[in-house]
Amino acid sequence: MLFDAHWHGFRVFGGIPSRGIYDNMKTAVDRVGRGKERQINMRFLAMTNHYVYEPEFCNPAAGWEKGQVEKNVRDSRHQMLQRMPEFPDLAALNDWLERCCLELWRQTPHGKQPGSIADVWAEEQAALMPLPVAFDGFVEPEQTRIADLSDQL
Repeated sequence: MLFDAHWHGFRVFGGIPSRGIYDNMKTAVDRVGRGKERQINMRFLAMTNHYVYEPEFCNPAAGWEKGQVEKNVRDSRHQMLQRMPEFPDLAALNDWLERCCLELWRQTPHGKQPGSIADVWAEEQAALMPLPVAFDGFVEPEQTRIADLSDQL
């Protein structure tokens, strides 16, 4: 799910940024060390290498590093989900959510730069790297491979 979310995010952005800023989520970080030291999950690192961008992690217990983002997510979630219609399937829901996000970006002031989030995003798109094929994060369990080999003998 995390890998798929990144691909769809990059698709909507129109490319890949040079870095991504993350909380110390368990799906990305196996161990938090001192300062900026992290033991990054190998599958997460494989994804960042596939898309060729640098992951950066917030300091533990440093809410100010991500507080604005979390507030925007909370506000956006509240605005969008109050008027959420019913959908025939997951694809229709995802299409609707994408359109809602794009509209919110057009309506929401950036906060630090002049214009809306969409205005600043449009300026940044030229600096994004092209989007390759989606990262395949599937890892086949070892038992299955051994079983497959024994069938061939």
